[in-house]
Amino acid sequence: MAARLLSILSLKLMDTQTKYLWQILNLVTCVLIIRVTVAVVLNYRHYLPPDFTFEFLQDRESYFFGSYRWAFYIHIFSGPITLLLGILLVSDGLRTNLPRWHRILGRLQLVLVLFFVVPSGLWMAFHTESGVIASAGFASLAIATGLCAALGFQSAIRRRFVDHRRWMWRCYLLLCAAVVLRIMGGLVTVMEFNTEWSYPFAAWASWLLPLIVFEVKERATNS
Repeated sequence: MAARLLSILSLKLMDTQTKYLWQILNLVTCVLIIRVTVAVVLNYRHYLPPDFTFEFLQDRESYFFGSYRWAFYIHIFSGPITLLLGILLVSDGLRTNLPRWHRILGRLQLVLVLFFVVPSGLWMAFHTESGVIASAGFASLAIATGLCAALGFQSAIRRRFVDHRRWMWRCYLLLCAAVVLRIMGGLVTVMEFNTEWSYPFAAWASWLLPLIVFEVKERATNS
């Protein structure tokens, strides 16, 4: 009896420790997302007007002033909003304590993702400077993001809220690919590991790796 009680207490302690660990990890992730997003927004001074000697805009002057320009500006202004909104929407506290605001912000997020972020990202993917593999990676990211958002909305309409949560988590992880890509770019620069495959690899890994981690965690939790 005592051994069984000790085993139960040990399992509860492990669950509590795991819960706190995930809370700390979520907090650190939120801080990182906000920090990277703010850093990106601060660089907008180089985009208005466009400075073609600065990072992302290098070698894009030849085609920037066509339709690419509209896709670019739509993407860089809608993207950060969805990242910050996503932090609120995946929060259990907002959904539980302020369900009306969760629905309002969720609808805004859906509109931004489906009508601004995804179409502009898909258009920009076809002008990626690093070749067809990177272009395919970013195009696939845009399509997957839109699909997850649409399926998340469909699940909410059908009141399948567990499925809704999962699809919207996937959608947000895909949106965070922009943050992961920037972090990977920084690591490549610091480690001086910049090869012709670095960017194409990052174009796929920036969203596939977080998605794989999420799927593994979901299956481990529900098994």
